[in-house]
Amino acid sequence: MSSSSRPWGLGLVVCGWLLGVGFSTIALSVLQAADGLNLETPSLVVVALLQAALWFGLLVVPLWLICSKRVVLSELGWGFKYRDFFSGLLIGVGTQMVLVPIIYLPLRLLDDNFDVSGPAREVVEKASGFGIVLLVLVVVVFGPIVEEIFFRGLALQALEVRMGSKSALVVSSIIFGLVHFQVLQFPALFLFGLIAGRLFQKDGRLGRAIWAHMGFNATTVAILLIAGPGA
Repeated sequence: MSSSSRPWGLGLVVCGWLLGVGFSTIALSVLQAADGLNLETPSLVVVALLQAALWFGLLVVPLWLICSKRVVLSELGWGFKYRDFFSGLLIGVGTQMVLVPIIYLPLRLLDDNFDVSGPAREVVEKASGFGIVLLVLVVVVFGPIVEEIFFRGLALQALEVRMGSKSALVVSSIIFGLVHFQVLQFPALFLFGLIAGRLFQKDGRLGRAIWAHMGFNATTVAILLIAGPGA
């Protein structure tokens, strides 16, 4: 399928994002109405439910395209090769371990107490036993898969039709960083968006981008779990 004949554009991308926000908002309202839930310090189960609602909304448009427009998964970038696993994981871990510390180095030099991992640490500190399994499923497995399908397979391709590959890569990475609503984490998210987007553009499939995303997230989770509470 050529880029000009794709049966989706930016309008459907925006609809997909609004559906994700809408479903997560509905889920939040339902949870707030339930007794005994403290949403100021939500449990991992609550976090997982909110994420599941968001993912469901984000996947509505891709599923609609598959069911109604006869779009096949490969046209949304779904595809893997054996070499994607090692290459992708290495890129994701290397980005988190090497490149992210480099881009935050100026801020760390200005402020010894600068902590970019605060929000992630708050989530990880709630994990123990089954919570660790749930954390891995949410952050390391399902999150990367859904986000890569939506932001690279759907959004990046729609942007490429409008503005060309290079501009689309930058714009999609900015959007990817902004929609996480985490100001301190924006530079790292933007950087990873560039890397994942470039992998998708180069490969024509999401395999390496998904594995890189998993490695990127898994590295943070592993470091914070090993460091322990209050680290």
